[in-house]
Amino acid sequence: MMFHTNEEWTERILGRRTAVSDTVQFTASSAPESCIDPDHGMIYTSYLASRQNYGESRNIVALARIPVCQPERFKTWVVAESGMEIDGKKYGEFLDNNCYYFQTNEEAGTVVTHFGQTGTLYRGYVRVMFLSYGEEYFYTDYDIQEERFSEIRPLRILFRGEAVPLTGEVYSEILKDFGFTDFDLTKERWEHVILTDKFRLHTDGYRYTMMTAGQAEPVCVRVQDGSDVLEIRGAIPTLGQYETQSAIHADGTMAALVRGAEGDNYYLSEDLGLTWKPAGRVEFNTTRPQLLPYKGKLLRGISVVGILPNRVRDGRNNLILSVAARPELGAYEDIFFIQDPYGIVYYDIFDYKDTLYMLWSSGDLYIDKNPQAKDLLWFARIGDLPL
Repeated sequence: MMFHTNEEWTERILGRRTAVSDTVQFTASSAPESCIDPDHGMIYTSYLASRQNYGESRNIVALARIPVCQPERFKTWVVAESGMEIDGKKYGEFLDNNCYYFQTNEEAGTVVTHFGQTGTLYRGYVRVMFLSYGEEYFYTDYDIQEERFSEIRPLRILFRGEAVPLTGEVYSEILKDFGFTDFDLTKERWEHVILTDKFRLHTDGYRYTMMTAGQAEPVCVRVQDGSDVLEIRGAIPTLGQYETQSAIHADGTMAALVRGAEGDNYYLSEDLGLTWKPAGRVEFNTTRPQLLPYKGKLLRGISVVGILPNRVRDGRNNLILSVAARPELGAYEDIFFIQDPYGIVYYDIFDYKDTLYMLWSSGDLYIDKNPQAKDLLWFARIGDLPL
């Protein structure tokens, strides 16, 4: 494999970026979670924002629509805002968010494709999920054809034979069923369930993801498109901190990288999340890593501490992207290393028809007010990697 030098990658990514969060409305924007509408060349990114706070932002759940080739023409919707009340239910303090794109069997029209051939266009939706007050997950589906959001509903999970709202209390009981008692809702104010891993679509028709918490063992769950009921698979037998990221290799092996774990933090599953085996350790900063499938291989994004110059929290100013032909830890080879003293935080790398793109947050606007590097979102094209 032949790759460009780190200097060339820095220019390609950081030198050609576009701001895609609403810096007129928002003083903070972070935690991007992106998905793709492949029929219209659009990226949909949910993120957390604030109109008045700097750094950590828990006031707003926003959704951006970003044209792949014209990112400067992005559009922003406020999905939920702290203090809003609908049918007597109040929402606020949005600690986490996520989204994924799915289609239904409902036809949206006929389109002309190659040399006069025709095809059927199906209705597409973006499911936006968020945690309210650190207690319960909710979702709304954005109808792409109609350009409107559905009513906000509780996200549910199948637990002991019953579909129940996904809450911290339920997650605690799920862990107890697996024999784990480390998750304690009483030990700090913002201990809560976290659902920020990508929802990876498998050929069996399910989307697989990892459910975690501030301090807890990660649990694999899955869901079918159109359903709002998660199904429990299995748990990784190690105590993690905040985000766990997963991906499914082309051979069907599921890999997971557990943030904040002691000892092994890289795990593999050969039965789509039912059982997990430790597969080694990756040294990286305690920030959100990333795994993603790409051209039959796996990509891994991590950050490390001690990189200078730096004006943000240590370890949040760089990205190392690696590739592995096999899911084993020893198969990863580095592609590039980039750094920015103003931050590369919550990097969200995704594949649109074999071309990689990335969003991330930085501290370019208000570094004097908060070192979290969560001021705005940047977008850049990484490219079609010759793997």
